[in-house]
Amino acid sequence: MAAHRYAAFLALLAAFLALTTIISPASAPLVTRYVPLASGRAVSRCVTRAGQTESGTSRRRASSQALAGSLLLGRLAQSIVSPAEAITGSGVQGLGDMDDEGYRLYVRPYGASASGGMRAISQGKGDFPPYKFRVPDGWKQKPVSVADPSGPETDARWISSEMGDLLVVLPPVFTFIDDEDSIDTVTLEEIAKPRELLPVFAPQALGIGIEEDGEDIVATKTVKKNGLTYYEYEVKPHSLVSVTVYKGRVYVLSVKASQPQWARSEKQLRKIMESFEVVQT
Repeated sequence: MAAHRYAAFLALLAAFLALTTIISPASAPLVTRYVPLASGRAVSRCVTRAGQTESGTSRRRASSQALAGSLLLGRLAQSIVSPAEAITGSGVQGLGDMDDEGYRLYVRPYGASASGGMRAISQGKGDFPPYKFRVPDGWKQKPVSVADPSGPETDARWISSEMGDLLVVLPPVFTFIDDEDSIDTVTLEEIAKPRELLPVFAPQALGIGIEEDGEDIVATKTVKKNGLTYYEYEVKPHSLVSVTVYKGRVYVLSVKASQPQWARSEKQLRKIMESFEVVQT
């Protein structure tokens, strides 16, 4: 088994190196950064390490190549995990006992995560405040990695064959704003308005592109939980999103369902989304 995993790791590493060559063979490597417009709206831009902004065809080509590379690496990484390891059972670290409504409270553990998602730790930036949400009994946690198809900020995945999928991504605030002095204190309202913010992280959290003035956004809502602002969204066809900002990190939870799952579980999915909250420290 160890030899098999090592061989799979070498194959993944070789694929990564090949993609690196394809995506940026001669020029400075491109990275995606979300920068605010003059209006305060956050948008994604591709910039070189030298700080030069790419635009037009070059920017779209770089974004497409980066997305293709991320998806391929994600699938390769998933193939390393054997079917027996793909789902974490009822003994998930941080998952509480079932309450009277049939839900369990999940509080993301400090330090190493049972799901494998620890972007902050892997980048040497230490712990960050955990989050919590309620899930109906029977939901299961899937392992994630820095090669996850939704990007390296993916922190947790949960699934239910009856109800749908849940995803938590934790992009750092500095990818949305330029003022480094306000990283730890900036509020959600200061970053962007609800309809302006969702299109920025929708490809990562929902796997689709969204226009702020488009028809995909069914509804938005702004709520306060213990003094912290949250934006909540309903998105076509059947997705719910909750997002907030706290101490230099953006916290995003999304749940998605198929038509049959939505028809029988809409009420439960809304409860999951509405229960999402950062544990303030």
